[in-house]
Amino acid sequence: MEKNLLPEVEYRPWEKEQLDERSRMGTLMLAFNTTGKKEILEEAFGRKLDDVTILAPLHCNYGKHYVQFGHRVFINFNCTFQPAGGVEIGDDVFVGSDVRFYTTIHPLDPQERAEGKASVRPIKIGARVWIGGGAVILPGVEIGEGSTIGAGSVVTRSIPPRSVAVGNPCRVIKQV
Repeated sequence: MEKNLLPEVEYRPWEKEQLDERSRMGTLMLAFNTTGKKEILEEAFGRKLDDVTILAPLHCNYGKHYVQFGHRVFINFNCTFQPAGGVEIGDDVFVGSDVRFYTTIHPLDPQERAEGKASVRPIKIGARVWIGGGAVILPGVEIGEGSTIGAGSVVTRSIPPRSVAVGNPCRVIKQV
């Protein structure tokens, strides 16, 4: 699982559907971050979150059909999801404060960026993963079941199951 094998697809952030979803989520995130009401998150993500705990503030620009939470998930405060490519979080996952999930890839060519070209890759977090505070998860990364990601790590490549991985860039330091 060393390479990022999850598919890359074109992303058009200025299409009406994308603009509408970001506007909807902006309104819902403001409401959730000022009240902490779970019902607002359920509307944002389109499902009951009975066994999911998400602490405010949360920053997320896409909701329904973009972020999937497993059972017994805990997301600590001040996390950021930019899930245009999709973020899937498995069961029994713990996410520390200030963790960021980014799925968008912007071109290196400045002209292409100016033209609004971009692509996305999904992020997949396996069951029973722990992600330490301040970690950054980049596009196309899959973190295998039972892994631990150290605080402050920048995860640029997929991590095999049952690994302890740390650093910038994040590297496996042992298997468990």
